[in-house]
Amino acid sequence: MSSALVARTIGTSVVDGPGNRFVVFLQGCNFNCVNCHNPSTIRRMHRSTPEDIERGIMGIVDQLRTRAPFLSGVTVSGGEPTLHLEFLETLFETIKTDPALNRLSTFVDSNGSLDTAGWMRLIPWIDGVMLDLKAFTPVTHRMITGQTNARVLESIRFLSERERLAEIRLLVIEGLTDLDEELRHYARFVGRVNPAIRVKLMAYRHHGVRPQGLKWPETRPETISRVAAVLEREGLTNVAVPI
Repeated sequence: MSSALVARTIGTSVVDGPGNRFVVFLQGCNFNCVNCHNPSTIRRMHRSTPEDIERGIMGIVDQLRTRAPFLSGVTVSGGEPTLHLEFLETLFETIKTDPALNRLSTFVDSNGSLDTAGWMRLIPWIDGVMLDLKAFTPVTHRMITGQTNARVLESIRFLSERERLAEIRLLVIEGLTDLDEELRHYARFVGRVNPAIRVKLMAYRHHGVRPQGLKWPETRPETISRVAAVLEREGLTNVAVPI
C-alpha cells in the first residue's frame, strides 16, 4: 500500500478545478515559495504505521461515494501531491475503476516538479493537471520558489502533448514577473506548446507570505490588465484574469 499524510480535505470547492470538486491536500512540498498560502503543508511528515495510510485512502473513497452525486470531480493538491506518487496513483486508479466514482474527473494541482516517468504513471488515471509556472526566467523562478523551473517547463510540454494540461498559472508580482521581456518569453514558450491553453493570472497578495515577501508590493488591478494585454498581444488566446 502507498503512503502519504493527508493534511486535510474539503468536501466542496468551486475554485480547485472545473465544477464542484472534492479536494485532498497532501503534506510536504519540495518548493519553498515566498507566497505560499498553505505553509503548514510544506514540511514533510509521516504517519506511524501502514494501517493509518490504508485507512486514509479508504476514508477518502468512502467520503467520495457519499458525495459523488453532488460532485464533478476530485482534485489532489498540497503541498506538492506528486511527492506521494504511489499514493496518488493508487487513489486515482481506485476512483477510475470504481463504477460508482469513475465519472468523476481527476485533477492534480502541481508545481510541475515531477519527472516524465512519474507523469507517465499518472496519465492513465488523470484527466487534467493545473500547473504553476510562476516565472519563465530561471533566476526569478528560483527567487520566488527556491527551485529552478527546468522540470516545470518539461512537465508543461509533456502534459500538453498528452492532452492532460488543463491550466498554467502565472503569479503576477510587480517588478519581477510583470516585466515586458519576462512576459514575452513566457508567452512565446506557452505559445509554442499550445497558444489556446488556459493561462490563469494570479495577483500577488501579502496574506500568508513569508516576511521577505512583504517587500514586494501587492499586485494592482491595472497591472493584471496590462499583463493580460501583453500575453494576448504575443498570441495567447485564453488568458484568465482574477475577478
